[in-house]
Amino acid sequence: MMLAGIGARAQAGKMRTTQLRMIARPDSTGHTIRLRWAATNAALWKQTNQYGFILERYTVLRDKKMLDVPERKVLGMPIHSKPLNDWEALAKKDQNAAVIAQALYGSDFQVGSVSKGMGHIINQSQELEQRYSFSLFAADMSFEASLLAGWAYVDNDIHPNEKYLYRLTTAAPAAIAKGDTAAVFIGAADYESLPAVQEIQAQFGNQVVMLIWDFNRVATHYTSYFVERSEDEGRTFHRLSDVPVANLNEGEKHAAKRMYLTDTLHNNTILYQYRVRGINPFGETGPPSAVVKGKGVNMLPFVPGIQTAYVDEKGMLQLKWEFDEKANPLIKGFRLNIADRAEGPYKIYLDSIAATGRALQIKNPIAGSGYFTLTAIPKEGEGRTSFPVLVQPIDSMPPAIPAGLQAVIDSNGVVTLSWNKNNERDLMGYKIYRAMKKEEEPVPLVDSVWAGNKFRDKLSLKLLNKKVYYAVTALDKRWNQSAMSALVEVKKPNIIPPSAAVITRYTVNSNLVTLNWINSVDEDIAEHGLYRKGAMDSGYFLVRNFIGKNTTGYTDTIQSGAGQYQYYLAARSEGGLVTVSESLAVTITADGAGPMQLTRLYAYPQPDKKRVEIVWDDELKQVNTYQVYRASGSGAFSLWKELPAAQKGIYDTEVQQNTTYQYAVRAVLSTGAYSEMKKVTVNY
Repeated sequence: MMLAGIGARAQAGKMRTTQLRMIARPDSTGHTIRLRWAATNAALWKQTNQYGFILERYTVLRDKKMLDVPERKVLGMPIHSKPLNDWEALAKKDQNAAVIAQALYGSDFQVGSVSKGMGHIINQSQELEQRYSFSLFAADMSFEASLLAGWAYVDNDIHPNEKYLYRLTTAAPAAIAKGDTAAVFIGAADYESLPAVQEIQAQFGNQVVMLIWDFNRVATHYTSYFVERSEDEGRTFHRLSDVPVANLNEGEKHAAKRMYLTDTLHNNTILYQYRVRGINPFGETGPPSAVVKGKGVNMLPFVPGIQTAYVDEKGMLQLKWEFDEKANPLIKGFRLNIADRAEGPYKIYLDSIAATGRALQIKNPIAGSGYFTLTAIPKEGEGRTSFPVLVQPIDSMPPAIPAGLQAVIDSNGVVTLSWNKNNERDLMGYKIYRAMKKEEEPVPLVDSVWAGNKFRDKLSLKLLNKKVYYAVTALDKRWNQSAMSALVEVKKPNIIPPSAAVITRYTVNSNLVTLNWINSVDEDIAEHGLYRKGAMDSGYFLVRNFIGKNTTGYTDTIQSGAGQYQYYLAARSEGGLVTVSESLAVTITADGAGPMQLTRLYAYPQPDKKRVEIVWDDELKQVNTYQVYRASGSGAFSLWKELPAAQKGIYDTEVQQNTTYQYAVRAVLSTGAYSEMKKVTVNY
């Protein structure tokens, strides 16, 4: 059991170094301060009960100015529990006072009915802890009893313009006292009015009401509560009990933040009003909460009971139920409810069934299995509902074929499948199938039924098959299975390059090179590219691309002069991976090469215009571009400009006086061939 108010805070105080706790509160008059204190463990509680407490007051501030020397006043020297005889009058009317008196002076203290055996031994060993805990709890419930116990003090010698430091110590001898001290700094100006209890609610039932309020917001102010009720439209309120309601779960790790209280209503026709007041550890009652009101809700004395419920061979739902005929005048009729599960949620299936009805026939009731309940609708108050019954019609019709199947694969081979959800009420789920080849029988990927409309599969990219196929079927709760959806094709990402093409033979006729080859055997080949490199070329260039695998030969025209030329074929897959064939060396003789050169090239310095004009001419055919190279002084040639075939001249405006410039031009044909490079030198 956990304690409320200061008792609970004392328990929590075990984490602190001091073993005494004290709180104080001024009243609204400005002339009184009440104090409450407690020991934080059973051993100190026992010691202070024997020796008492010393309470001192120091006046620290007067008229908002700090005194040079605080004025000391001893308020109790020491403060003890009153003798047992002084408790009798209060104990007769306050059970909390009786609990404290028993804890302090009783020869025995038991809160249970265990009187022998192991339980009795345990109870004896825990008796001190029980005396301590229950007495502190009772003190929180009764400030008057706290005063008798020596755990409280009322200081009436208070001035509104002063502020005090109260200091509490034990009166035990120094040899056994641990020097624990509690203190509080407070003045009459620190008075704050008590808050009202918040968020009170009432849930009315048949001759009963459940009251709920938020005690977490006011837990620092109140240790207990009085609930008051009015039956005369709020003119007068009376307490439900002289014993306040307390929260006994405050110390739990996940304690609730609301309090609950049930009250019995004598008549459902009376309008009841409720409000709650808090009680603080100083015995003060807070203001009333907002009022909640309502009436009890009548409940039918009879409950309908479904006797039979089934679907016959004609597809008709046959339903019969029992309900006492004497209750017919009390109800408007019946309502039939349906749900996919016995626990619901239920929705209305058929409403406004006659109060005299006890049987129903419904055509085409449900597409699959379902649970039915029958509710009697009263003319006033709450209805009564039967227990659910399961109805399973004869069902041999499979669900619709799943539609909208899509598949997306990422670079790691993870395939995400998705499809449209089926609308059947009795749908159980789906089966997912996969085939490595289009012509083979798909096999299920999971043994169980898949509930969702999305699925992920992981493919091995090292397998040689380039494509994978998926399909989906739907199953209902009667294990009827739909036909398979249309196959969806997934192309695996390429990580294995295609097989290489092979150049099988070649012939040379003058400057014509005829090549023949065998294409790559892979199915996903996008194109084959033929590449050539001359002796003077820095690298291979593309002669021509051949889409797919239909072309197996080509004749290339060499227009860049005699010499040795290298050829290879590059097979490119649809995934962009490339494999090149072994290179082939072909020699073109001087007789067969034919002339490939410019007819003239001139460079004219024009100092007055600060430029050099370069012009050229040729009789070459199928010129694609001209490459113009430039060098200054003794420097090496570098590509300067690349011009279209229609332009056979250019100005160099980036020239300096007294400098020698060299220019070279060659033609690039549409076949990829180059003419001989023609050079010219000019002094500027």
